[in-house]
Amino acid sequence: MQSSSADASRRRSELVVQGKAAFTTAIRLVESMPMTEHAADEFAELEHTPSGELRTLDGQLTIVAGMMRERLGDPAHEVSRKQVVELSETLHAVHQVRFSIHDVLGHERLRRLDQLDGELAKLRRITDQDELLERVCESAAAGGGFEGVMLSRVEEGMWRPWRAHSIRNGPPERAFAAWIKEVPEIQLSHMLLESEVVRRREPAMVADASSDSRVYQPLAQAAAQTSYVVAPLIAGDRVIGLLHADNRGHDVVELDRDILWFYAVGFAQIFERAVLLGRLRDQRAEVMRVMQTVEAVLDDLASSEIDLATRQETTVLAVSRPLRPVAIDRPAVLEGLLTSRELEVLALMATGATNERIGQRLVIAVGTVKSHVKQILRKLRVENRAEAISQYLRLTIGARED
Repeated sequence: MQSSSADASRRRSELVVQGKAAFTTAIRLVESMPMTEHAADEFAELEHTPSGELRTLDGQLTIVAGMMRERLGDPAHEVSRKQVVELSETLHAVHQVRFSIHDVLGHERLRRLDQLDGELAKLRRITDQDELLERVCESAAAGGGFEGVMLSRVEEGMWRPWRAHSIRNGPPERAFAAWIKEVPEIQLSHMLLESEVVRRREPAMVADASSDSRVYQPLAQAAAQTSYVVAPLIAGDRVIGLLHADNRGHDVVELDRDILWFYAVGFAQIFERAVLLGRLRDQRAEVMRVMQTVEAVLDDLASSEIDLATRQETTVLAVSRPLRPVAIDRPAVLEGLLTSRELEVLALMATGATNERIGQRLVIAVGTVKSHVKQILRKLRVENRAEAISQYLRLTIGARED
């Protein structure tokens, strides 16, 4: 099975061969004819070796076609009938190749953009971030017309190849699958192409992996890559991942780079939306649990017995008290058990905030939040967050005003 990009690559290769042949013939024909001094200078400045890149080759063909037209219309130099025929036939061949080049480049871009949009439309119907991550590599290959795609994570200056998909299933693909399962970690040094992509937040292309000093050779060798493109996945103001894509046995071109970049931008937006929707669902469920806890606390307060006793003789949990906002004060029992930071974390827990949200609010790492939560559960002698929140609400909502 071949990717559409590989098919297009073969067509481009065919056009390069045709274009080089037409250019070489035109150069020899122009060189064999008499020229003015000005025309001779222009001819000397022209690169006589045809380019292997279609757009550059098209430019060369444009120049040599202009020279041939000048020879046909130059009254200062007589052109024989045979030369007129040769010039006309060669000029026709050059125009045919140029037309084919424009047709291929223009139609291929439109076709691949349409294909890309259709694949992203499928992903927009998915709201689960895990499912998106499962499908991204295969989707990028199908939507971008690539044979192989790899997804990597970027975390704390490290580049971690994570998942991959290939339309082939030969020994090279199986070897790469085994390599990526080792969960390699690659330091994003300033020498790597991927570091440049992360820093600039722009896509990049490697035309020859064997000679490009920026290429991470262990990956290129494991994936048998000779040429590839890479694009960053950006969420908010930072790069969270990378997408690599290639076509086995065929060189990538600028269009491949642009297509992968368009896909990366679209997928990043879809993924960010799915994450936010997931957080909203979790937050709603947490709020519902908290409200159920509040209802239970209020029922408990309404039905608790009242003793004829002083404040010091009663416990905080046994006496019915008027309700007041949580933020006004904290009972001494909590302040005696928890540190000020733990009290802040517990108060945010009671609002239904996740560990990540608590970390953002208090400007601390998620790992630090988890450590505080663990200490809170231990000190309050409860098993989970729900019990800790219930305890907190009992101690605060139930606190009597002075």
